[in-house]
Amino acid sequence: MDENSTIRIDNAYRAMFEFVEAYWKRGGQQGEIGSMLGDIQFGKNVPTETADPAQWHDWLAAVEKVTK
Repeated sequence: MDENSTIRIDNAYRAMFEFVEAYWKRGGQQGEIGSMLGDIQFGKNVPTETADPAQWHDWLAAVEKVTK
């Protein structure tokens, strides 16, 4: 993927999740990051529904902050 490519915001979230999960797995699955992964994982039926609903809104706020 070209560094200037763009992706949809929900796919960016999925990419962030995959990145953090891979980091967690490399670290032996220890620490608080496992709890965070549980909170931020997407549900099965709604593409923007996270296990902890506040996490999706926090993600949108982070995206807005860095794209201003």
